[in-house]
Amino acid sequence: MAFILMGSISVSAKTPKVKKIKFSNVSSKKTMYRGTTKKFTVKITPSKAKKRKIQWYSSNKKVATVNSKGVVTAKKNGKAYITARVKSQKSKKVRCRVTVKTKKVSKVSFNKSKAVLQQGKYYTRKPSVSPSYAYNKKVTYKSSNTKVATVNSSGKIYAKGQGTATITATAADGSKKKASYPVRVIGKITNKLSTKFIAHRGLSSVAPENTVPAFQEAVKAGFWGIETDVRKTKDGEFVLMHDKTFKAMCGVDKKVNELTLDQIKTELKIRAGSNIKKYPNLRVATLKEYLEICRDNNMVPVMDINIEQYEDMDVDDMKKLQKEVSSVMGNMDYIYLCHEALTLKELNEDLKLDRKPNIRVQHVVNYPNTGNISLYDKEMIELDCNYQNLSNYTLQRFKERGIPVNVWTVDNEEKVWDFITQKVDYITTNKKFW
Repeated sequence: MAFILMGSISVSAKTPKVKKIKFSNVSSKKTMYRGTTKKFTVKITPSKAKKRKIQWYSSNKKVATVNSKGVVTAKKNGKAYITARVKSQKSKKVRCRVTVKTKKVSKVSFNKSKAVLQQGKYYTRKPSVSPSYAYNKKVTYKSSNTKVATVNSSGKIYAKGQGTATITATAADGSKKKASYPVRVIGKITNKLSTKFIAHRGLSSVAPENTVPAFQEAVKAGFWGIETDVRKTKDGEFVLMHDKTFKAMCGVDKKVNELTLDQIKTELKIRAGSNIKKYPNLRVATLKEYLEICRDNNMVPVMDINIEQYEDMDVDDMKKLQKEVSSVMGNMDYIYLCHEALTLKELNEDLKLDRKPNIRVQHVVNYPNTGNISLYDKEMIELDCNYQNLSNYTLQRFKERGIPVNVWTVDNEEKVWDFITQKVDYITTNKKFW
């Protein structure tokens, strides 16, 4: 059998001739935009003749080029004919008139409405420019207030001074399309401010909540205090767990007071929480482990005694708890949290906490009530409330009476700064902001 070598493709002598050639994905006219590409394909009749080599040509390579595979690239405005020809049958050809145009930007947009930056920080936000095939998708940037925020040609912002500014990105192709977003520059948040930062269940955004690693991460981050949840075991010991049961954290649907300390420490493993894969053999933490970390690092323990947990305890249990805490902490500061004001009053009376200046108690509420101010004042109780339900008016009423206020759980940087400027006493958070 004889073969004829045609370019890089061998065609059998029996390969039929081409009777017809036409474009399969474009018509005789095609509009393209500068900078875009499209692969032109042809259909050969009969189908067995498709083995014959196809040659591609452009009548004006300054306007549009085409490679050996039929990929057309639009170069500049104008018209060019793209031709596909059978190499061995030059009369068999098809051509398309390509008109190249410049597509301008039709829309510039930002996917977020606002940026909040601490003073001295940098931030970059790039806009979305449409359509994707616009020839010139570059934008220029401008700040409405360079005393607050400056922006360079790449969209990188420098937070210069406190206040607000608007950053605008404008299409550089003359289409006048633009988009803006506001920037608020807040002050620099540090752990050296008068407002005290408390790590919620340890630094729970970094390690599983209420665990030794979470407490250690809070120490590394430089928090003032560490909040945790104290619960009593079946045999009267104290472990740290927010939920009534171990289901969420350990996958075991048992209440804390249904298992002994030994069962908890030997049979259960923490299976949920931030970066849990880093801690394959993590165990439930005990009160003592937590207190020793606080003591050894000069941090303030903030212990949440949930109301249902307090009901499980009698006065002797609470005295045992206090004895364990005081034996580790000595005269160092520590705080008890409770969810019912009367329970806190009883706690004060049972343990004489109001007579110990290093021991404070806080009332945990979802909705702060100014009607409790007199009771707080008399019993030396501090407020610990959901920040979302604390109005400026209520905050000022408590501050006027000299009652310390703790807000939880504030993970929004802007809100943190606002509470700092309002001089709240404590901020409980899952995050580090400095």
